[in-house]
Amino acid sequence: MISDPDILAAYHAEGRGILYRYRRHRGAWQPHLEAAKQVIREAMAACPGRQSVAVLGSGALLDVPLGELLAAFRRVVLVDVAHPWRVRLRAALSPRVALLDADLTGIDGRPPPGMEPPAPPDLPAVCEADLVISLNLMSQLAYVPVSQLELLGQTEEQGDAFAGALVRAHLDWLRRLPGRVCLVTDVKRIVLDPQGGVIGEIDPLYGLSLPEGGTEWNWNIAPIGEIAPDYAVRHRVRGYSDLPKG
Repeated sequence: MISDPDILAAYHAEGRGILYRYRRHRGAWQPHLEAAKQVIREAMAACPGRQSVAVLGSGALLDVPLGELLAAFRRVVLVDVAHPWRVRLRAALSPRVALLDADLTGIDGRPPPGMEPPAPPDLPAVCEADLVISLNLMSQLAYVPVSQLELLGQTEEQGDAFAGALVRAHLDWLRRLPGRVCLVTDVKRIVLDPQGGVIGEIDPLYGLSLPEGGTEWNWNIAPIGEIAPDYAVRHRVRGYSDLPKG
């Protein structure tokens, strides 16, 4: 759990930003949220063990079919660096839902300049889970740490290198976990003009190559007017109901 109140506040602000954007664009987001839930359902259906499931990056539960997970597993562990208060309340009212406060980068706060990303934390509740779901998390791991590095004077190139290392470490960790792993992550960010033409693309995984397979769909995360009046942003998302082991 992060002890630095400024860093923790930054994560809470990031979570609120996601929730507020969803409220503004429910219709545009709904196909993505349903597609993510469908990948999770496929992972659940094929998971041989039924003791516990761990959801990494559970956030406000927008893309988490919590009721279905509770029906399928004896224990649901929600893992996030900054659980919203509504989720804390829901967990308090659900004996089979456990909250785990964890920084999955392994940094636990403010990264010093020149720091090499550490290994992800040792979390028994995750390592022992029958099913682990990394949910729209992997490309977001670096947001707050890189912003802190920028405040410390690191260059954009140094920030990108650090971010790429975090993404690789997360994927490697997932592929080493003993249980079944479900991964949902954006693989491309596309900038569109008002007519829908592509005017730019961004790699949110910093050159990381994902395994073959999976299912892909679009997430219209920021329609025209959300970020700017003259462009929109769409994510290309990929989901694996059974991430291949490394």
